[in-house]
Amino acid sequence: MSFSNVFGGIERALSHPGYRLLWWSNGINTIGRWIFKVSMGWITWELTGSTAWLGIVAFADTFPMVIMTILAGVWADRIGYLRLMKYSQLVLVVGGFVTAILALVGALNVELIIILCVIVGSAEAMTIPARMSFVHSLVPRSDLSAAIALNSTTYNVARFLGPAIFGILIQFISLSFILLISAMMFLVFYIALFFHKNDELVNSRDNKNRVLSDLMDGFRYAFSNSGIFYLLFLLCVTAILIRPYIELVPGIADQVFNMGAEGVSIILSSTGLGATVGGVLLARHGSVDGLTSIFTWSLLISAVAMVLFLFSQNIWISCIFIALVGMTIVAGSITSQTLIQNTASDELRARIISITAVLSWGLPAVGAAIMGWIAEFIGLTATLTVGSILTGILWIWAHKEQKKQSIILEK
Repeated sequence: MSFSNVFGGIERALSHPGYRLLWWSNGINTIGRWIFKVSMGWITWELTGSTAWLGIVAFADTFPMVIMTILAGVWADRIGYLRLMKYSQLVLVVGGFVTAILALVGALNVELIIILCVIVGSAEAMTIPARMSFVHSLVPRSDLSAAIALNSTTYNVARFLGPAIFGILIQFISLSFILLISAMMFLVFYIALFFHKNDELVNSRDNKNRVLSDLMDGFRYAFSNSGIFYLLFLLCVTAILIRPYIELVPGIADQVFNMGAEGVSIILSSTGLGATVGGVLLARHGSVDGLTSIFTWSLLISAVAMVLFLFSQNIWISCIFIALVGMTIVAGSITSQTLIQNTASDELRARIISITAVLSWGLPAVGAAIMGWIAEFIGLTATLTVGSILTGILWIWAHKEQKKQSIILEK
């Protein structure tokens, strides 16, 4: 068996130097971003011991995507992907180092955590549509599907691998130094951006007052295309009912398994391993054929695995199930992003991607806040179980629609 057969689409995507630079530098940045996110959740739990506060901090960190990412999609189409990434990444770097310094001097409290999470979350939100669209400037169309899949894989694996790395680091070093490491990882991506050539504007506009009109064009396109709407709706389901468990892991480790930092490390490491395996397998796939089916089935599998994780009564058996949750959530995110980019028109791509980012990464903030609040009354096990059951019920409709929508999405 040849090297190409083993690695498939991964080798094709990484054969392009510009894409290769984006791939590894953004991978480091995204791992750092999730180390930062989980660190803020951990210190919140230490300060308050409250699932409600965990949800609020997660909301503050991620909710800016609901507003900023949508606007960033319009701005990216106007001023260029690379320029927007440089501006927003600089804010992310500064926010990361300020947070680390405040932690080092012992000045962090819940109020400051919320403010810093809003700043860093807003900066990240600004980069997402530009970063995801920039790949089109780096590879020829023949390798585009493979590059999109690997780009999505790297991003989604990193957002599970980051928490797993945090779970290991917290066993050996202080939280302030973990935050410093995350800030330095932000800096790596910022520096790498200056080694890219400027991208050409796909959709340059002279009328600066058309931001709202441009935004509405993106929404109309997304919701009038039945295939894209199918993906967006199901991303909402996962984002609100399953995905928020990541922000609630400190509470899960404590309330469900009666464990502290060790439990957080085990759960997050298992999730990261499952996500990595699923992401690599999809990147190797390298084409859009069959992705709609994978996307749909991942919804049901993640729901069933979550219930088994919560009720297994043994942390090591639960590791198997939470790894499966990580694998299927990443599979659903990667396949949806790839299919949407495959379907969306060039002049609207950044706006459609921004809507996708809001639903898949912004809505978990809403879900975490809601689940954290509900868990104060009925507990995390019951809250997450209800979310999984509702997901399974909605999958019945999705399964019936799958074949019809695959014709639109995989053409």
